[in-house]
This record gives sequence, structure tokens and C-alpha cells, in this order.
Amino acid sequence: MKIGDLIVDKEGQLGIILTEPRVARDCEPCGEGCPHEEYYLMDVQFPRYVESLATDEVELISSVRQR
Repeated sequence: MKIGDLIVDKEGQLGIILTEPRVARDCEPCGEGCPHEEYYLMDVQFPRYVESLATDEVELISSVRQR
């Protein structure tokens, strides 16, 4: 997933990815036995608001072509 891609969230709302996926802060290296699995967040523009969502919470609808 990359900036400009069109996604749909679990509630069926369409959005546009605004930022590259990044490792969630609570997944930063914490040593052995870390209770958190690594996951990635990205900022998504919906019609009335911007929200940070995990990449596994959305479905890619349309991808922007590389130039």
C-alpha cells in the first residue's frame, strides 16, 4: 500500500492513503517476550476526517501506478 491508493475500511467507508505505512509505536523493539506483534499504521483521508488505521484493517480497492 502506498500514498494515493484507494481503500475501504471494515465499515465500508472509502478513503485515500495519505502516508506510507509505519511500524506502530507500541511495536518498537522491546526485547524478548514482547507481548505485541508488529503491525503497521497509515493515515487515511475519509470524506470528513483523517484517521490512522492498521494496514490489516483495510482492503485495497485501487492502486496508484508507479511512474
